[in-house]
Amino acid sequence: MKLDYEFINEILINFVESETSTVSVDDFIELYEKDSQKLAHHLILMQEKKLITGAFSHEKLGIELEFDEQGRYEFTSGMPWRITSEGYDFALALNKPDVLTIIKDRFQREGLSAVIDITKKIAVKQVTKLLDE
Repeated sequence: MKLDYEFINEILINFVESETSTVSVDDFIELYEKDSQKLAHHLILMQEKKLITGAFSHEKLGIELEFDEQGRYEFTSGMPWRITSEGYDFALALNKPDVLTIIKDRFQREGLSAVIDITKKIAVKQVTKLLDE
């Protein structure tokens, strides 16, 4: 499955715009119904990069791989997650003007680690430009 940075952005927006400090799969119904496996895949990658974490265990997201022929992920409903400070930084940088467009147009084939670093550099460059004005 390919990394989808627009999808990651949608996930992060849900965390950032939440009224509460934690969210669960129940807060992602639209994305879940669109493609639960894509959601699970991207959440796990985001957890591996420490953008999100389990609210209780600081690791466990409540996503388990079901051992059947399809190898599908299953969610534990209600398991709380939270965004990390690294996740906030990435979410805010990704939503600066044109950053997501630049990532999708120029860096779609790069890995998540590289895109996190690139996004931060673009955001810092934009802020530095504002300071210089």
